[in-house]
Amino acid sequence: MTTDEVGTLTDHSAELGRLNTKKAQIVYALEHMPRGGTVEDVRRWLHKQGQVVPTASHARTIVNEWRARNGMTDTSGHVLLTPELIAELDKAEAPSPESPVEPAEPSKPAGAKGFYAVALMSIGVSVDTSWRFFEQRLGITDVVERVVLFSVMEAALVACGWAMRGGVRRDGRPGPARLVAWALTAFAAFAAFSLSGPVAGTARVLLGPVLGLVMLHLALGIEIRASRQRTTTWARVGRELRERLLSLLGLGDDHRDAAARTRDKAALRAAKLAIASRWTPRRKARLRKALHASHVAHDPVQRDRMLRELGVLQHADELAKISQPSPW
Repeated sequence: MTTDEVGTLTDHSAELGRLNTKKAQIVYALEHMPRGGTVEDVRRWLHKQGQVVPTASHARTIVNEWRARNGMTDTSGHVLLTPELIAELDKAEAPSPESPVEPAEPSKPAGAKGFYAVALMSIGVSVDTSWRFFEQRLGITDVVERVVLFSVMEAALVACGWAMRGGVRRDGRPGPARLVAWALTAFAAFAAFSLSGPVAGTARVLLGPVLGLVMLHLALGIEIRASRQRTTTWARVGRELRERLLSLLGLGDDHRDAAARTRDKAALRAAKLAIASRWTPRRKARLRKALHASHVAHDPVQRDRMLRELGVLQHADELAKISQPSPW
């Protein structure tokens, strides 16, 4: 404790000693303590000054009267929210007009830089094809004229790629630019086949405009983003054909694993072979193999499934003899 603190305590103790009532001491403590103190703070302060500590109930009554007289409320030890303090808090939380919030940049697909690099390299193959096509097939020998003509298609491919990127970011669809890009690719294929024949021409097309366009698709995230909103008729037809093909192959999404599908097929095959005619080629050997593959010897559920299949096949002719009530 410093000399100043000792002097301060002595001064307060002397002043408190001159007061005759506990109420006067409590009021004196409230006037000399930091604002916002609680009843317990007042009692501790008086104890620190060497005075007899009043009871909590007695001190609370006097503290509440003093607060009401001075326009103060009980903050339970927290900082009192004055209008000035509220204004300072609002000013601190308000965003600064000098630093506007920048919109988040759309995320690029993983490996975008690598895709851009491959697309740029593939343009070299397309440029070589166009350069030779305009010289050997169209007879354009002037260098400047040839550069102007063959660069049109390469620039158009790049422009289509950026237009597709803008369309996807705007409404989730690549737009007509994709059709134009593939049309230019088809023309590049014609030029390559005309210049180098079917074998070398195919290599020029695949390693040139086709590869470049695919890399642009991947780099710009066009296929990934567009597939989320693909609701065209051809997309629905494609999904329907895919589901039917998977169902035909027994690979539909019915929550079965590969082992379960294999055993179910073997159980059905065993049931069919059991009622097959005696002239069926290798009937007994195939039946034993199907029974073994169906795992009916160790799986009661699978054995019951096979027996139900057999019962249905044996009594299929009796299905039409079952009398059903009229639905009308």
